Amino acid sequence: MAMRLLAMTLGLGFVMAQAAMAAPIDTAGASQCATRGYSIDPDPGGTSLHSAPRADAPVIGRLAPRTRLGPDMHEGVEFEIVGSKDGWLLIRDGQPATDFTLDPANAADGRGWVSGRLVGTALSRPPFRAAPRRDAPVLAEMQGPQWGPDSALVSAVHACQGKYVEVTATPHGGKPIRGWSWAPCSNQLTTCDPSGTAE
Repeated sequence: MAMRLLAMTLGLGFVMAQAAMAAPIDTAGASQCATRGYSIDPDPGGTSLHSAPRADAPVIGRLAPRTRLGPDMHEGVEFEIVGSKDGWLLIRDGQPATDFTLDPANAADGRGWVSGRLVGTALSRPPFRAAPRRDAPVLAEMQGPQWGPDSALVSAVHACQGKYVEVTATPHGGKPIRGWSWAPCSNQLTTCDPSGTAE
């Protein structure tokens, strides 16, 4: 009887795990984006992909952990950012962790939601705007000897709209600023190339 109960419990656990894995991606109310980012998640197990933009949503996959390149130097998995909602980003095409199988329903593009606090991006344009529009007021110019397009540390990606991303960025020796930047890139070891796409 005890063995049968144990088998039933294990079977129920497996079914529940399978049900969680089969959770469809919730995109209701999400913005649409076409930009890129990379994982800054320090978790050695990698970054969890959720089925919806919230921490208690089922985990449907996991990105590979960052690669340590040297003291205080890491390279995170790069991916496309295709949507945002409530501080969460809908991503796809990130390298999955080798010990985690993606939900077959989402394996084609590896979509999933990640917290914007775990995502970095590299700014590639001088204007740092108050809204995701070309005519929005400029909060700061990312240029000059102290701050060029790649000289600001992005600590969080809050939202995105089209090719714009809303981030908190801190220039070297400056204070954090929250604003919108056009067409960032996911380069982590080299500078972005701003040519080819006008704001």
